[in-house]
Amino acid sequence: MSASAPGSSGARHAVVIGGSIGGCIAAQVLSSAFERVTLIEKDNFEDEVVDRRSVPQEKHVHLLLLRGKQLMEEFFPGLLADLTQAGAESADQGHDVKCFQQGSWRYRFRTGIDAHYCSRGLLDNLVRHRIRRNERITVVSNTRVQGLQIRRHEGLPQVHGVLLDGAAPVKELAADLVVDVSGRGSRMSEWLAKAELGEVRKVLVETRLGYASRIYRRRPEFANRWKVMLVLPTSPRNRSMGVISPIEGDRWLVTTGGWFGEFPKSDPNEFLNFLGKLPAPDIHEVIREAEPLSDVACFGIPGSQRRYYEELPVWPQGLLVMGDALCSLNPLYSQGMTICALEADVLKQRVSDWLQGRVTTGVIQSMMAKAMEPAWNVAVAEDMRFPETQGQRSLGLKFQHWYGAGVSALANSHRLTLQTQVGVINLVVPPKELFRPEIAVRVVLNSLRPRFGDRSKPHA
Repeated sequence: MSASAPGSSGARHAVVIGGSIGGCIAAQVLSSAFERVTLIEKDNFEDEVVDRRSVPQEKHVHLLLLRGKQLMEEFFPGLLADLTQAGAESADQGHDVKCFQQGSWRYRFRTGIDAHYCSRGLLDNLVRHRIRRNERITVVSNTRVQGLQIRRHEGLPQVHGVLLDGAAPVKELAADLVVDVSGRGSRMSEWLAKAELGEVRKVLVETRLGYASRIYRRRPEFANRWKVMLVLPTSPRNRSMGVISPIEGDRWLVTTGGWFGEFPKSDPNEFLNFLGKLPAPDIHEVIREAEPLSDVACFGIPGSQRRYYEELPVWPQGLLVMGDALCSLNPLYSQGMTICALEADVLKQRVSDWLQGRVTTGVIQSMMAKAMEPAWNVAVAEDMRFPETQGQRSLGLKFQHWYGAGVSALANSHRLTLQTQVGVINLVVPPKELFRPEIAVRVVLNSLRPRFGDRSKPHA
């Protein structure tokens, strides 16, 4: 991606499109570098989030992975303590998670890698409260951005603001920097094409993913046995998964679903029957005696999606795209919020350089794409395990599938492999560590050894 003119040290106003958690993160980061930040939200931006139609996935399990936790605490000091005080649970990803993967139950070891579990609404409420208290951030609710203001400077495009429609008192809002965090339905590629800046390549890995969730009162007899229960598919034979996640208020949030049409609808009996057909019956056995506290909520997406903005021949100065507007992963991999935080960390590290003219927004955009690339590659590789997924399968991908399945099977009984796998999933350990000799040799030997016995019953 070639760059346009450098940033101006006199830049004072940034506009963020989108008031979901990604937009809040971006606004918070920018408030340290700009005098004013305007956050534009198409719905009502409330401190108490209740049933937002624009965020249907909020009723389902969300997970703040370790790297995401670290960055969120950096962006919003004291957030983790507030989450804990409000009832969020921290769970060791090896010891506290009862996990069925690759056809057997995983032995449970302490890894020191923990993730936070709570409702999406609680997390959003605490973040939005901090945004409201930030004197540099102005929130404009019930307003849509309808386009960009782009002018040429020395023949190169520069974004100078946005066009508004809705409750905003003005219809044009000038800005030194515009950051699009408006989600999967972002219109940025359309606006750039209209400005004759090129067509943005978009890749959709279609898996017809769907899932359903319901809240239950926790059963106290399981309090000391595990915090999270997770049943994963043994792909490509199985296409369904399920999870019991602890949330505030002494409740469980149960989410189940799958790929290529294998997911329940909103009927409670169908929901329970689907749980009973998972690769292991344990979630069904726990939940069938639990008290439901909500209706069944359903959600579906076509699949993982990525827009390759970094490939455009010329990138307009003063513009960035991040979050689901850049890359929207399969939600069942639980990496969305953490990936957005990684992109925001790039923004935090480089925005001062841009303000001083040492780097362009085109360079920063490429760095954001690089930050999310490993997670995108892993998500796509996992989705490609299913024969219905369209796309070319190279020999390298086939090896990746074989080796990944071998790692998961080995992690069920080998402490070092589990520790490394959990670290990779939580984005605090590089994937190359899974190929260290102590693991690789065992994966190969394991693949040559016939598997005896039935480990569908848990050992821990």
